[in-house]
Amino acid sequence: MKIAVITDSSSGIKNIKDYRDLYLVPLMITKEDGQQIADDESFEADEFYQLNDSQLLKTSQSVPGTMLKKWDELLKSYDHVICLLLSKGLSGQYNTFKMFSQEDEYKDKVHVIDTNSVSIVLKRQIELIMKLLEEKKTAQEIVEIIEKDYNKVVGYIIPKSLDQLVRGGRISKAAAGLAKILKITPILKYDGEIDKQGKTRTFKKAVEEALKLLKSNYPKSNIVDISYSRVDETTLNLVKEIVKESNYEIGLFDEMPNTITCHTGRETFAFMPHQIWEEKLWK
Repeated sequence: MKIAVITDSSSGIKNIKDYRDLYLVPLMITKEDGQQIADDESFEADEFYQLNDSQLLKTSQSVPGTMLKKWDELLKSYDHVICLLLSKGLSGQYNTFKMFSQEDEYKDKVHVIDTNSVSIVLKRQIELIMKLLEEKKTAQEIVEIIEKDYNKVVGYIIPKSLDQLVRGGRISKAAAGLAKILKITPILKYDGEIDKQGKTRTFKKAVEEALKLLKSNYPKSNIVDISYSRVDETTLNLVKEIVKESNYEIGLFDEMPNTITCHTGRETFAFMPHQIWEEKLWK
């Protein structure tokens, strides 16, 4: 039985060819003039950041026609297609394509998983599915494993700069100005959705607090996966040093997907637990 896997660009994976039987259907990025850009392998990071610095970009779901065309194409050579898409708490992406997968020509052939994930968390799920495919698990078994055991991760996001949140209307200029004067750094909680967790007086303390929260949630874990938007080398080294001082090892250390950076801006870090994936690998 042959199984193909589709992800969208919220996974941050651009080198799809590094994975066997993995395919990309990109999310869309919309410029202020309404022009849409597919967030695929051809959309270079430098081009994205130049655009993002110059205007307020928006994101939208994958084009339905593009996704369905890919399903039709893959079902000619695969028995099943598994879709791992952006968390339903952040987008309508899951609900849209879950609905399409129930149509007669796709039912029981296309499986849209409720991942509850994005970025490095979604990437870890993809890595796990690659292992499960090697173990000859069926499509339905894979869906059950991911939805039951691997979509409940909790992590923390720290925006070092509030500029993008102001531009997007998620925080007022007055509040951002006061936070800058008082050197306040917010900590956001990620559990499929993004919500407020707390705040500290400096970025360094925010990172330390995020790691303490992770340790509280996952006391057996000593590995942290980190994603980040573009930031200076000094800050990257500071984060690595804090992680080491907090008795953590770094697993993944990847740049954030463009579609997340559109909302958070530069200088944002996300800290996610890693070892839970290894501890729970399907036996």
